[in-house]
Amino acid sequence: MTTNADTQLSAAAVLLAAGLSTRMGARNKLLIEIGGEPLVRRIAKVYLAAGASLYAVLGHEAPLVRGALDGLAVTFAENPRYAEGQAGSLHAGLRAVHGSHDAVLVALADQAALNEEDIGGLLRAFAGGDRACALIPYYRDLRGNPVLFPRKIVARLLAGASESTGRGFFAANPELARRYEAPNDHFVIDIDTPDDLDAFSGRTGPAL
Repeated sequence: MTTNADTQLSAAAVLLAAGLSTRMGARNKLLIEIGGEPLVRRIAKVYLAAGASLYAVLGHEAPLVRGALDGLAVTFAENPRYAEGQAGSLHAGLRAVHGSHDAVLVALADQAALNEEDIGGLLRAFAGGDRACALIPYYRDLRGNPVLFPRKIVARLLAGASESTGRGFFAANPELARRYEAPNDHFVIDIDTPDDLDAFSGRTGPAL
């Protein structure tokens, strides 16, 4: 079982990598190279470097996404109903997690700005706070990802309807969520469209 060295937390990350990527056009955004590697591989390495056990949920173009993660310590789950939305992938990923983890991070596979220190800061905030509550990152009142779930809330999510989402759960149980005030905007940046890709390239230079 993997443990974050700074916090001594056992953490897992569920990487949602099953979506259709329709807003990017003809390309699967997760396979676009950023800094010389596919986007999905870039973000997977961030969570592994932060000390999380990694579970990737596949769906759209699953063989290609799996290939992009070749050689990494990843456990795969598949959501055959990926076209119906993210809730099914969330549940497929949470069901795949094994072991007694203190925290489970529900991660998006297109957050190219995130780095190991960002995830480490989120884990440290959870370790030093109320471990019964989920931790949701915010930057200047913009809600971001990943959301960090304690073990007991994961169990409640899995016991609910398969179409339920984290947002729906917290709308019904607001007392079980608290804010993490992020020190930068990395948690609120994702790459959905060609314009998003151009904007991110502008931050980092012509590395695409």
